Amino acid sequence: MPIEDVFPHGTPIWVDLQSPDQPAAATYYRELFGWDVGPALAETGHFSLARARGVAVAALGPLPAEDVPTMWTVYFAVDDLQAAADAALAAGGTVLLEPSETVPGIHLAIVQDPAGAAFGLWQLTDQNEPWLRDEPGAVDWLELVAPDPASTFAFYESVLGVGVSEMRVGDEPYGLFDVGDTSVAGAYRSDGADPAEWLVYFNVADLDAAVVRATELGGTLRTEPNAAAGVGRWAEVVDPQGAVFALLEPEPEPV
Repeated sequence: MPIEDVFPHGTPIWVDLQSPDQPAAATYYRELFGWDVGPALAETGHFSLARARGVAVAALGPLPAEDVPTMWTVYFAVDDLQAAADAALAAGGTVLLEPSETVPGIHLAIVQDPAGAAFGLWQLTDQNEPWLRDEPGAVDWLELVAPDPASTFAFYESVLGVGVSEMRVGDEPYGLFDVGDTSVAGAYRSDGADPAEWLVYFNVADLDAAVVRATELGGTLRTEPNAAAGVGRWAEVVDPQGAVFALLEPEPEPV
C-alpha cells in the first residue's frame, strides 16, 4: 500500500473538492471509487474526509462562496507558508486566500499562477496525516494544463523550489516538476480552449470500466480515452456538480 507520510518542500501533500452539493458529491465518489466518506464536521471546516482501506485520500467540502468554481484543488507542501505566498505575488501570481488557519491545526493559502491555474500552499507540520497514493481509488498524478505551461516554470521554481525537466508524451513535450530526483507533477500544453488548471488523476485498475461507471453515476466524459507508451491510458471526466478530474490506468510495470 503506497502511503506517503514525508512531504519535502514542493511536493504534493493533499487534494480536496469544493462542491455546491457536498452530499451528492460524496455519494458520487463513494460509488465510483469505493471511498469511506466521513461526516462533514464543524471542526474540519465542514469538509468530509474520504478514506480508502483506512487511509486518507481526499476531502470533500462545500463551496466557500457563490463565485468560487466547483473544482478539485491540489496542495503543495511548503516550509514557510507566508514566504511561499509572498513569492507567488513577487513572481506574478495572485493570492486568492491569504495564509490562514482555516481548520484547527491546518495552515494554508490558495494562490493562482500567472496563467490562471489555482492551487494550494500547505504549511508543513510534524502531524501531517499519511496520504494514500498510486493505487486504485487514490490520487496517482497531478498535472498543470495550460496553453503555455513553460511560461509558468519560473513561477513554480520560485514558489515551490522545484526543478523542471522534460520528457515526451507521444509527439508532445511534457514538463516535469522535480523535487530532488523525483518527478512530483507534470505540465502539459492545452489547446487553449479551457482555462489553465491543475488536473487530478485518480488511479483505476480498468479505465474502460471506470469510464462506464463514472458516466452511469451522472458524470460526463470530457475527453475520450487516450494512451501513451510508458504512461498508460487515461480520460477526463466532469462530475455531476461540474468538477473536472481524470481517471488513469497506469501502464503495468515491466516484469
